[in-house]
Amino acid sequence: MKSVSLHRQLMLWLLIPLLSLWVFGGVIAYIIAVRFADLAHDRSLFDSTLTLSEQVRAVHGRVILDLPEPALKMLEIDPYDKVYFKVSSRYQGWVAGMNGLSPPPAGMNIPFNSPYYHDDILDGHHVRISSLYLHVPGNRQDWILVQVAETLVKRRVLADEILAGVILPQMLLTGLAAGIVWIGITKGLSSLRRLQNEVQSRSHRDLSPLSEENAPREVGSLIRAINDLLNRLGNALAAQSRFIADAAHQLRTPLAGLKTQTDYALRQSNPDEIRHSLKQLQTSSERTIHLINQLLSLARAEPGWEKTILPAKIDLNTLASEVTSRWVPQALKKDIDLGFEPAPGPVILSGSDFLLQEMLGNLVDNAIRYTHPGGKVTVSLFRREGETGISVEDNGPAIPRSEQEHIFERFHRILGSQEEGCGLGLSIVREIAHAHNGEVFLVEQPVGKIFEVRFFVRMGHLDDEFIDQQKEKLVV
Repeated sequence: MKSVSLHRQLMLWLLIPLLSLWVFGGVIAYIIAVRFADLAHDRSLFDSTLTLSEQVRAVHGRVILDLPEPALKMLEIDPYDKVYFKVSSRYQGWVAGMNGLSPPPAGMNIPFNSPYYHDDILDGHHVRISSLYLHVPGNRQDWILVQVAETLVKRRVLADEILAGVILPQMLLTGLAAGIVWIGITKGLSSLRRLQNEVQSRSHRDLSPLSEENAPREVGSLIRAINDLLNRLGNALAAQSRFIADAAHQLRTPLAGLKTQTDYALRQSNPDEIRHSLKQLQTSSERTIHLINQLLSLARAEPGWEKTILPAKIDLNTLASEVTSRWVPQALKKDIDLGFEPAPGPVILSGSDFLLQEMLGNLVDNAIRYTHPGGKVTVSLFRREGETGISVEDNGPAIPRSEQEHIFERFHRILGSQEEGCGLGLSIVREIAHAHNGEVFLVEQPVGKIFEVRFFVRMGHLDDEFIDQQKEKLVV
């Protein structure tokens, strides 16, 4: 996906409202300009109408316009607009002027001696008409209508001049504001550029915290989040380094033993001695293979397993029954009673079948390994409110209190134990439990011990949405 510049996004989010306000202000300014231009010219038009009405007379019952021809010509002269006039009466009809001027719309209750304005089209031009009704002196039944009309050129010129006087300063102010916004965003993002330069200039081994000095509050929270990530990454790398060092140390001992036993066998000529050496080599090889398998299991159980393994619906009853059955021969060799108690009905969990089998196998192996011959090991499933899980119980020796908080650490083995092991089994169990939203607990008993793996899920249900999300990750 193409990255988007934060600088550009901020500029767009700030300039779009500025430009929108400028356009909106321009529209409002235009409406106001037209309104004021119309108002000013309407008053001028009414003055002409009023002046013309003062020259209307009633002589012997007839209405006349007592105005010389040159004066009428001057009334119609205008350098920008065409001016028209008309005088008419109720009974006499047309008196003077241009007969084509339309009267006010019929049915309008227009008071006398008050102006009335309306628009019309005359000779193909839009005109504004001012009308004034007057009473005929001495005859209240008759009335006089005086009208003056002009085209709209001066109005539009005045409106444009007002608009230009408003829009141009607004445009300059908008440009100035855009410049200030640009400078402000550039300055505001400078701390991010400094952070970028600091991170880019670092060595991949340098995981020290980034400095928050002089950083804005928002960038400070980002720096703290990065520092937290660096801290967790440092811990993870340190744990990985310790794991590699411990693994190398653990593998070095059996491999050195193999080499020693091989050298010893090569120096022997007695078939019985050679056979004895080969048995020792076989035992050491089995221990080494077991250690390697445990290391691989631990690596698979590391966080992030869900990105490579597709979770599925797993019935823990079926899984536990199969795993327990596989360990029956090993239990019989030590004369241990290995049993399984299923839960009533299916116990469904979302996860990896392979990892869950590995987890339970380690618990059963641990119980058989540290339980005395003739003992008892029981695998069972349980359901409680808000959780479901697996327990492995044995009647072997209890774990000392001083050791209980260390038994889940990698390569930790209880001192004085005569059983062979690599100290990874319970670490694997814990990692797999965490990967499935669970936890492993040691439950103290008067005799023996119980290891419980509790999964914090809805009992008997599976999160199908979680599985769909993991499928999408694998597709991507």
